[in-house]
Amino acid sequence: MSSDPTRIALEFFAHWSANRIDEALAMLADDVLYDNVPFPDIVGRENVRAFHADFGIGRIFTVDWQVTQIAASGDVVLNERVDIFRHENGGEITLPVMGTITVKDEKIVVWRDYLDPADFDQQLAAAMATSK
Repeated sequence: MSSDPTRIALEFFAHWSANRIDEALAMLADDVLYDNVPFPDIVGRENVRAFHADFGIGRIFTVDWQVTQIAASGDVVLNERVDIFRHENGGEITLPVMGTITVKDEKIVVWRDYLDPADFDQQLAAAMATSK
């Protein structure tokens, strides 16, 4: 793995999009802070794993996280993305996201995403209705 924070962030998102969840999670520090704004913080790789597993990522939902803009300042990588969640039965959520990734010692120590929860909830309801 490259020690360049931008490259690490891009590799991280590529793993998610290729449904290589274990590889993506292995890039997180053991005590990573996952701040999925506006939701409560999640601390620890295994708690991040559980959060995504509970939602069904990698099982009933696959993700395609398309990075549209990326910039770095030191260890912090700013990323603008369009996150597409596809339900196994055809429903889809397309969500604009702005985030940061902070890298120390080649591990992601902070993963922070900003999103519109009302937009997410509305699309989730529609995706689930489509999938029935």
